[in-house]
Amino acid sequence: MRAELAALAQGNPVAAVDLVVSLTPAQLVGAEPLPYLPAPGRRLGRTYTERIDRLPTATHTEDLGRAEGALRAFDRWAEATGSDEVRALAARCRALRAEGSRAEEHFEEAVNLHKSGYCDFERARTELLFGNMLRRARQVRRAREHLHAALETFDGLNAAPWSGQARSELRAAGEAVRTRERSALEELSPQQLQIARFVAEGATNREVAAQLFLSPRTVDHHLRNVFAKLGIRSRVELARMLS
Repeated sequence: MRAELAALAQGNPVAAVDLVVSLTPAQLVGAEPLPYLPAPGRRLGRTYTERIDRLPTATHTEDLGRAEGALRAFDRWAEATGSDEVRALAARCRALRAEGSRAEEHFEEAVNLHKSGYCDFERARTELLFGNMLRRARQVRRAREHLHAALETFDGLNAAPWSGQARSELRAAGEAVRTRERSALEELSPQQLQIARFVAEGATNREVAAQLFLSPRTVDHHLRNVFAKLGIRSRVELARMLS
């Protein structure tokens, strides 16, 4: 069971939670088989957050009922975990369901809980949604504060689609925002960046090859491409750039 859940979580951790809370006591103790699980990496139906995020646009009674049911279950689970990060997500979900000052209160709660959490990406998502709500409520100055915070985080995480959303919201709030230029380091592939970091720390090509299970010749090839992309000629320059 642990192995199956772990495999599923590689694609969607919230779907794993969705599965766990749906299990019967007999399934939890192994007395009955688990329900069918899709191949690792595939989504298991609609997750809590997918249902709840649709609350503002839910029009049919059936859709609204499923979303509300998911929200109540998620609220109970969030409180049981005692995790500020999870409770922040629950508060954000409540904000999406509420309107006016109540929505604002829930968003404020979520932002404050995120401060002691661990997921910068989810905090930025909350800031983006909060900024969107404030902009629509014509609280433009406050909206910009949250949208700038979201944009800074998304840019730092290289989450380009989300950065684009934050920029669009800032433009809608009357602020001119430049498109972020990619740094030279962002042009490196993940393996090139990994090799560059080892070399910057003083490792030889042979030592890097041993660490990454590559041949020294392959490391040398990647390193020459790194130098070309970064416009540098020496390991000293590379170390200075990555310091």
